[in-house]
Amino acid sequence: MGDEVRADPVEIARVAQSYLESSTELATALRTVRAEALISPSDFGQVSSAGQLNDAYTAVAASAGTAVERVIAVLEVDNESLLQVAFAYQQADERAAQRHRSAHPNIPI
Repeated sequence: MGDEVRADPVEIARVAQSYLESSTELATALRTVRAEALISPSDFGQVSSAGQLNDAYTAVAASAGTAVERVIAVLEVDNESLLQVAFAYQQADERAAQRHRSAHPNIPI
């Protein structure tokens, strides 16, 4: 059998919480930027390429927003995965303690 792997379920849960907090902060920041970064096509002036500049700005802003949304989704999935790992380790620790108590009923744990 392989080597024993040990992990602190509480610490894993803390890391999971930090992922959730990061995803929430990113989502809030993205909403703020989207609300405040709106510009009018007239903001590009009267130059002949104003329409193209506006189109490029809109495309870049949309792509950046999509990229941040994907990071948010990854953080949320990782949060859930880490919580599942923490729970699995906690259950394994509890089962091991129960086996130890059963094998050694006279030793207080």
